[in-house]
Amino acid sequence: MKNYTKLIATIAFTVLGYNSVKAQSEVSFFHLGDYVQQSTDVSPVYIPKNSFSFGLPSIGLAVGNGFASSDLLTPVTGTEKLEYNYKNVYNTLDSDYNQLNQKVTLNILNLAFKRKHGSISFFVNAKQNMGWHMSKNGIVNLLANGINDEVLFNDKINTTVYAEGGVGFTQQFLNDKLAVGVRVKYIIGLANGSTEEDGFAKINVNDDLTWTINTQNAIARVSGYRDGEDYEFSTANTGFGFDIGASYEIIPNLVVEAAVNDIGSITWKEKVTEYYLEDVTNLVVDGVDLDTDGDIIEELGDKLADDVGHGEREGESYKTSLATNTYISASYKLGGIHQFRATMFNDLKNKDNSATIALGYNVALDRTTYGVVGIKNAQGDIDFGLNLATKLGPLQIFLATDNINKVLGAVQDIKQVNLRFGLNFVFGYNKWL
Repeated sequence: MKNYTKLIATIAFTVLGYNSVKAQSEVSFFHLGDYVQQSTDVSPVYIPKNSFSFGLPSIGLAVGNGFASSDLLTPVTGTEKLEYNYKNVYNTLDSDYNQLNQKVTLNILNLAFKRKHGSISFFVNAKQNMGWHMSKNGIVNLLANGINDEVLFNDKINTTVYAEGGVGFTQQFLNDKLAVGVRVKYIIGLANGSTEEDGFAKINVNDDLTWTINTQNAIARVSGYRDGEDYEFSTANTGFGFDIGASYEIIPNLVVEAAVNDIGSITWKEKVTEYYLEDVTNLVVDGVDLDTDGDIIEELGDKLADDVGHGEREGESYKTSLATNTYISASYKLGGIHQFRATMFNDLKNKDNSATIALGYNVALDRTTYGVVGIKNAQGDIDFGLNLATKLGPLQIFLATDNINKVLGAVQDIKQVNLRFGLNFVFGYNKWL
């Protein structure tokens, strides 16, 4: 039990210790569109501006959270020291749950070929997605206030590392006004840590200071690695996924576009281990005073270990779904080079999230585009994004961020940030168009 509770706590506050990571869109990157072949990560509709391109390894990072490092670490009055301020974090959260998310994308291989009415592309990516639907009344409440009237652990955690490879195909119809794109992916899961969707553990403090404990499916499971063992690459954890999208030119220069990305799942079979609490209903036990100045997570773990059955066991195979998301966009090109775009992003894995809404402007030249984006993010805050893609001889450089205002601010105050950067070799501009 101690290992189980430490696992949950360590994931949370180790992450918060080195970066402030609600789910993040990549709107500025989406607005690069057909200029950059890696934009098929966010929309499978791709009509290249060049006949052939291949990409060097590139990186994408998106992290988001409802509170910043400066909310967790606050100055000690009269000194230059910092202290963990869990009460401040508890008071900062403005809803019953906090969304803690992180996404890392490494584009290992990208090849794209223009066809007469569309394109075909091949890709290999490595990705890491972490999502934590964190209960305010769980670990945060426990660390901030100790055991009070009720503590409820019903967090949903899923962190996955996987590799994907596949092919993308775009075809134009109706005199090239309509374009339909699809990407099909074969997935190899490298590692996963997750909780059961309906799992919870609840402690209520009674008037006589005894505790009433209820648990159901309180299971944390891991696959792909085990404590004390060297990691070994395995192809046993596999899955399939696909992206689908379409764009349509309603009138000259006015285009609407929609995309649904990362539909699919991974089946985990290799080295599945479960850390669990037995199911109990209205179990009454003697309560204890927990010293919040000590290791309250460890103390609570020891207490539950004494009163609730727990353990570690080999688990059965299970499935986790990919981080499905959608983009809906409308763009209008004025005077041949001035492109205005409105975009809405939704993270379907976190249904409590609000949509991200953005308005952008790009100068859309032959071989270069650059632009700015105003974004109302999932937390309701306003961000400003930038993007750039330019061709220097056969070399193309691209860069996009949704949070330039935060990237240039104090690191300790960052709640959301994302960045995309990479290099491509592109050949045959304006051929086969």
